[in-house]
Amino acid sequence: MRKEVQLTVVGKVFKSNKRKILALNKTLNEYFRLVKWYLGFNSTSKTFLHENGYEIAKRLFNLNTALIQTARDKAAEILKSFQKNKEDNSVLKLKRISIRFDKRCYSFSKTTNILTPYWLTLSLNKRRRISLPIVFGERQRQRIEEGFSGKWKFTTVEMVKRNGEWYAHFVLKKTVELPDDFETIVAIDRGEVNLAVAVAVSKKNPSKPVKGQFWRGEEIKRIRGLYNHIRRKLQEKKLLKRVKETSVKERRKVNQQLHIIVNQIIQYAKQFTKPLIVMENLKGIRNNFKKSKKLNKRFHNLPFRKLQTYIEYKANLEGIEVKYLTKKETKNTSKTCHRCGYVARIKGRIFKCPKCGMEYDRDLNAAINIARRVMSSAGWRSK
Repeated sequence: MRKEVQLTVVGKVFKSNKRKILALNKTLNEYFRLVKWYLGFNSTSKTFLHENGYEIAKRLFNLNTALIQTARDKAAEILKSFQKNKEDNSVLKLKRISIRFDKRCYSFSKTTNILTPYWLTLSLNKRRRISLPIVFGERQRQRIEEGFSGKWKFTTVEMVKRNGEWYAHFVLKKTVELPDDFETIVAIDRGEVNLAVAVAVSKKNPSKPVKGQFWRGEEIKRIRGLYNHIRRKLQEKKLLKRVKETSVKERRKVNQQLHIIVNQIIQYAKQFTKPLIVMENLKGIRNNFKKSKKLNKRFHNLPFRKLQTYIEYKANLEGIEVKYLTKKETKNTSKTCHRCGYVARIKGRIFKCPKCGMEYDRDLNAAINIARRVMSSAGWRSK
């Protein structure tokens, strides 16, 4: 089975002259106006927006025609996302935007320039093109080199302005081969105490789960707690700009820890023959979790969805398929004894089955039950 995967490589515009930056800033303002204009149609249909707005937009806005089309697409995506996640009486307010360039309006090349070998040329409108020097960190540079060698395909570039600096977000894609069958189920459960718990079940011996492993995510919790405290102090002093800066730093540090954990999870899965990673679909998880105010805050601070996104992306790169189970398929996984199937009320971190007497870590028990649900649908039978 083939699947298309993508990644984003971020580079920074380096020591570009003021005229080019001024032109890019003007384009950002025009692009922002255009996206807001398209949002005025209140439609998520790109076809509708194109048929009813494209020709008018060409007359009203001084932008490359390809940028007019990417602005249309952005407007449809923004409105769709807002409608999907909006709360009662909420109003869509567009505060910032990035400029999306596709292959029709940008080129990227490697040169012998001493300043930097990487140069990005952008077509802003009919009269203006600019070339910008781009620098990368070592890890990002490796991915870019893989793109030039043909391992990845360059698609779009998002030009992002942050704290007065410009960054180029290159979106790269490639097709990977995923196995048509699997011989090991690697089930992953998530929770407030344990960020992730994994357990493996082999087709050769489905009755014996093996090598359960825990990731508590303590450093992520520490980072979130620290920056929540810092933000409260800054808000008391009305230093709102500093609040935004700390949020960026927090997000960067949390993402770094997530990558460390996900890399370990992928290495865990790779030790088994033809693994399939299975997780619960987290749609609506935050709405369904209602505990004490303190526990709610701690739970909502944990980046479960981002964790799963990273797992799927990195697993696919390694040729490992990821499967999501619906809420119905995972019902009572944390309350069911994986040994005898009895559904019980649980308290504390240990699952104690009143029927067969089994005692097990509750999260590990839930992960085994998730694996068992997939075993059943796959026709595996316990010996």
